Amino acid sequence: MDDEQPPTPDEHDPAHPVPPAGTARRVLLVAGVIISAEALALIALAVLEASAVVSERLGLGISTALFLGLFGVLLLVGVNRVLNGHAWARGLLVFSQLIQLLLSFNFRGDVWWIPTALAASAVVALGCLLSPPVTRALITDQGV
Repeated sequence: MDDEQPPTPDEHDPAHPVPPAGTARRVLLVAGVIISAEALALIALAVLEASAVVSERLGLGISTALFLGLFGVLLLVGVNRVLNGHAWARGLLVFSQLIQLLLSFNFRGDVWWIPTALAASAVVALGCLLSPPVTRALITDQGV
């Protein structure tokens, strides 16, 4: 017979995290909308790349389309998980925004609004993901 009691709602249970509420939830929703838009853009680019594959660059076209599509889906999963209180997903989203911020510098010679949009959305999303209310809501080592 098992004498172990199930965790009370006050105890931390990584398998069943508590979704953030209040200010943390609102701030995460802002980041979620931004990152979801980025993810949908990646999926759209994947579809465009797949439709433009020619026999001379079949491997590159398919691998690029798969990468963009899977990365877009991964971002959507990360947004969903962080909104449900899974702290690990924030690391994935922060990393993706740091990459985007660095990539925005590669587009400096192109149309002015492309690097501006990439950098601005990454900075806003990072600000939201790293804000104190979100950090407090996603702390996983309570009581340690």
